[in-house]
Amino acid sequence: MTFYARLSGHLTYRTHDHLDAAIQRLIRGAWLNTDEQWLLKGHPRQVRAESTIDHERNLLVIPPGVYQNLGRITTELFAGATDGLVVTSSSDNCFDAWVETPLLDAADIPAGDGGDVSSIECIDLEQLARSNGLGIKRLGDPGHERWQRDVLDAFHAQYDPDVHEILESPSAPPE
Repeated sequence: MTFYARLSGHLTYRTHDHLDAAIQRLIRGAWLNTDEQWLLKGHPRQVRAESTIDHERNLLVIPPGVYQNLGRITTELFAGATDGLVVTSSSDNCFDAWVETPLLDAADIPAGDGGDVSSIECIDLEQLARSNGLGIKRLGDPGHERWQRDVLDAFHAQYDPDVHEILESPSAPPE
């Protein structure tokens, strides 16, 4: 079954091997092509965005967008991560949002391995809706789908990292 989720984020890895393992996972899943361009729905000729990978800094940036099935595997990308944040939401047969960050021990996981590598904070979207003045709409209420989009827009406005600023930042490469 396919799962569509809206994502944005960035991860900095301890080593080039960790970054390469994440890139290879994204290529196998057809989110990236071998030129490290982000693909639209895994189609090899439909490029969503040019490469957002900085090999000197071991930095992987996930450009904002709706991705097919990427929300299912983000935790796999955290092995070897020393810094980062992945923000995810979906209304695809659910109404969920979460923020994922690396655990301190994630940097010590060998490249390509799994284990306890990230922490996930689930966000209460109804509370977020109330605090943004959007109220609550129940399934079947008029405007429910529009309300869900508005709530997810508010979530991403609050939690998404500025991935363009991160890419353009002159930060020194990690040691």
